[in-house]
Amino acid sequence: MWKSILALLVVMVVISIYTLQTPSRKSEELSLTSVVERFGAVDSVYIAVVVDNHRDPEGRCLSAWGLSIYVETEGVRILFDTGPDPQILLHNVEVLGIDLSKLTAVVISHEHGDHVGGLEAIAEINSSIPIYIPAGMSLYTKRWILDLGFSKVVEVVNTTVIAPGVAIVGQLYGPPYEQALAINLANRGLVVVVGCSHPGIVNIVEKASRELGAKPYAVIGGLHLPSSLSVVRKVMSELKRLGVEVVIPIHCSGDVAAELASKLFGFNMSREGHVCSSILFRGG
Repeated sequence: MWKSILALLVVMVVISIYTLQTPSRKSEELSLTSVVERFGAVDSVYIAVVVDNHRDPEGRCLSAWGLSIYVETEGVRILFDTGPDPQILLHNVEVLGIDLSKLTAVVISHEHGDHVGGLEAIAEINSSIPIYIPAGMSLYTKRWILDLGFSKVVEVVNTTVIAPGVAIVGQLYGPPYEQALAINLANRGLVVVVGCSHPGIVNIVEKASRELGAKPYAVIGGLHLPSSLSVVRKVMSELKRLGVEVVIPIHCSGDVAAELASKLFGFNMSREGHVCSSILFRGG
């Protein structure tokens, strides 16, 4: 009898744990994507740094430790990551003239709080917008995102084209699991947008180029590099070897990375390496 009671208790505990770990299904079922369709290319892409920890020299936008990048190209409007705080996100998009209600999609690179915190603001404005997350994201964070009320949360497994010339680069493990965004600029190559590059920026760029069949042209975002000059120099050399011509290291990239990017790629911190900065890439 005692064995039967003990067995029943074990089953109840297992069910309880599973219930706690499984994301709420208030929104529609998570979709799995793993398709690379015909990629295409765009003639130009506008990129604005919405949230970053490097201050705006003109004091227009609020800085915070985190990252959010706005990408617009040929009718496609994507917010890549959302920073740590809804109010900071709302303030900065207003300054930059970005209408969150008109976003085509939100792409989340990885689950760290300084990249997902602003999702609350987006849920209040437009809960029907597709939210693309790495399939390997923790169940806890998936449940939190679903509970915000979004009706379409899409788990991305492999590299997936989401619009002509625009693709999500499938997840790599850092930890945590992390994905990137790539825009194919006509006659130039891929503009790769990254969150923190926990799996390694070279690994991400190589994967993007290999799976999308295009040369990498530019990299913007957090590179997560150490302060070792020799290590950073090696990474920058590898990016050059791959064909990268533009590197904009922000967020967690580090001062050494910014200095070397300035010397090797013409990076200008005061012009393009801080919150509220923007750049327009044009095809060749």
